[in-house]
Amino acid sequence: MKNFTKSMALGLLAAAFFATTAQAQVDPGPRPVGTVSAAAFCPDGTPGFRSKFPGAPPCVDVVQPASPSGGQGAGGIVANSGNLATTWFWALAVFETEATVPGSPGTPQTGGATIPGLGPSFNAVSCFECHSQPAVGGSSPNSLTPNFSGTFFPGNPQVGDAPTPDQLNNVSAFISLAGPVREARFVNAVPPATNNTAAVEAGAVAELFVIQGRKDNPQGCFIDQEPFPTQLGANNVIFRIPLPTFGDGFVEAVPDENLVANLISEDAIANNINLFNPPLGIQGRFNRNGNDNTISRFGWKAQNKSLLLFAGEAANVEMGVTNELFQNERTIGNRSCTPNGIPEDQVFAPPVDPDLRSISNILKAFGGGTSNGATAAVVSDISSSIENFAVFMRLNAAPGVCNWDSGLTNGKANCNPLDASAVRGRSLFGTVGLTAATAPPPNRLGCVLCHTDVLTTGPSQNFPGLDNKTFNPFSDFAIHHMGGLADGISQGDAGPDEFRTAPLWGLGQRLFFLHDGRHPNPAILAENALLQTILDHCLPPPTGFPASEACETVNRFNRLPGTSGATCQPNGTNCVPSQQDVLNFLRSL
Repeated sequence: MKNFTKSMALGLLAAAFFATTAQAQVDPGPRPVGTVSAAAFCPDGTPGFRSKFPGAPPCVDVVQPASPSGGQGAGGIVANSGNLATTWFWALAVFETEATVPGSPGTPQTGGATIPGLGPSFNAVSCFECHSQPAVGGSSPNSLTPNFSGTFFPGNPQVGDAPTPDQLNNVSAFISLAGPVREARFVNAVPPATNNTAAVEAGAVAELFVIQGRKDNPQGCFIDQEPFPTQLGANNVIFRIPLPTFGDGFVEAVPDENLVANLISEDAIANNINLFNPPLGIQGRFNRNGNDNTISRFGWKAQNKSLLLFAGEAANVEMGVTNELFQNERTIGNRSCTPNGIPEDQVFAPPVDPDLRSISNILKAFGGGTSNGATAAVVSDISSSIENFAVFMRLNAAPGVCNWDSGLTNGKANCNPLDASAVRGRSLFGTVGLTAATAPPPNRLGCVLCHTDVLTTGPSQNFPGLDNKTFNPFSDFAIHHMGGLADGISQGDAGPDEFRTAPLWGLGQRLFFLHDGRHPNPAILAENALLQTILDHCLPPPTGFPASEACETVNRFNRLPGTSGATCQPNGTNCVPSQQDVLNFLRSL
């Protein structure tokens, strides 16, 4: 772990020096989120809406603008979503519902205002609080995320999740109101610190909080928080921030053969000395499911195969809610902290539900299932919460592409077409299939040879909106060696220095960067968050690990001038391509 930490520190100092002494470019910053609530977007007046958890807060959403060239925009629903289109709204409401600790054995999983099963240890109390910037399903919020009368979060909601001041103090070194939502992993295994503390295996998540101290803590439950101050002092803690879920249905629907063909093409172009001299040295590979050897593609290390698996793991690891995919509690305390049976979340509510729901009763209650609303209520009600989560993510629309300076008009976000600078940045970044022609050889960067701009889904009979569609994720969903960004954690086939290419769509409204949310970092004076993120792609590797596959691309980026300066004409022509153009393009995604 010392090698990882030392290399990271040296790289950060070198990159920060370069950013603050040699360049004049400026990160445009995140495009603003529209401050007009789209509450009417949610069908709160429809009979049966939110029937799975009646009494939960009303559905909220903030739909962001679509691209001028088409698309629905973050926070919306994929067009032509088939027979689950209406169900998406019901699933959205479940995604926003908080989890609480069951009060007694046999507490029903439906019929109340909350999802039963929180804890005994947890990182968050809902999916929504980790995924709410710039709209429901996004990434970590902060004070730039609109609050809408308390429905969103005016900062990191984990601060308010801490059951006691002591628990918050123990994680205050990396959890703050202005910082990102984070989970923590211990690089090396840690044995139980007390009789009521769980052991943490090497590389595993150590949940931030425990339910002891909450008002709904079961009688007689004693469970201790993990020893975060001690492990931080031992350099044994790494962090992850939430990934946005926009457009994930497209990602899930790409056939393996399309991903393989794209990666082969990428590597061939990147290492063609006639196009890149020296060659870029990109050699990606895929993380694969251990059972059927098919490509897994979700998570920071592409460790999860499907959205349902991703939802099941997140429910169990982040909230402590056991389910039909992850049936066992990760922590138990003194064995008096889980009065309810497992799995806590399951398909079709058991007969202890106060409404004594059965399929026939649900059909009768909601009009026999003859209307879209009634059908959606039936589907959502009898499905598990994690199935609702998966439906929501699968049909969550992709972010729109809007120029970096698109602002607000009467509180509503604009979406302007790309200006000359962003177009130049796109040319420098590259376009699959046109890489050799989109920029002159001295300026060609090759970013697109990991951050693929165009992929195509396969056939989808159930979801016409995902059927043989091209989309623009800016990721190849492969894993690559990333040098000094290594976190020491292996997941599946992904080694301690490998990460999945992070999709860049939606970057224009993202607040935190890299897997651990290290940027923006107020500890580095005059930091340019997006510029520093690019430079960090070539930090010195830990001892014994290869250099980052992105280093030659970063070297090419470094050779660009910071800004186009006086060479630009008033109409934006005759400009020298620059780092500023790349930053402007990225903030348009």
